[in-house]
Amino acid sequence: MFEFTFKNDSEEELNRFVEEVLDKIDAKSGTRRKNMFKRAHGMPEPKDSYSVTYGYTGNSYMSATKYRKEVQTLKNVYETTILTHHPELKGIFQQLVNLHFKNDSSTATLDDETFEVDQVQINRNWWSPPHKDSGNVGVSHIIGLGDYEGGETVVEYPDNHTEYDIKNKFASFNGSRYTHWTKPFEGKRYSLVFYKHKLSK
Repeated sequence: MFEFTFKNDSEEELNRFVEEVLDKIDAKSGTRRKNMFKRAHGMPEPKDSYSVTYGYTGNSYMSATKYRKEVQTLKNVYETTILTHHPELKGIFQQLVNLHFKNDSSTATLDDETFEVDQVQINRNWWSPPHKDSGNVGVSHIIGLGDYEGGETVVEYPDNHTEYDIKNKFASFNGSRYTHWTKPFEGKRYSLVFYKHKLSK
């Protein structure tokens, strides 16, 4: 179980969050994400890399002997493994959002000064290929964390490609509408993508 409280909104506290929480998450990508990476980059996903969802899924099956926990209030919706194992992470993620999300009109399309955590895609050293998030609803918010260089998020808008430097700050865009991807990077890079999924509407 993770216990973490942000003391303030400093970069030092973000680094402490990486060391005390993100570095200690034990996770691995599912088959779909591994295949997505291999198709795009022509090589297997690195061993120190993963991309997992904290939230809900419509897939109950894990293996011949393992099934995900069903959400009692939603029909045919199940908790992802990391949510089942670490429900306390939602409160920690909400602290991060409340401290660091700034609704910059140049990147965001919402009037809210913050938002409620619903789904989180947790990416560790995951070089995201060009894609759209077909299961997402509305605007996504992404922040990059860790000791790395590069790794800007690129979004294909109708008139241009925009690069967002997300290190220690949020950027917002509609990931279901616009193709987006990650530029190459060096170092240890986490990205957290906050979004709403059509299953949890």
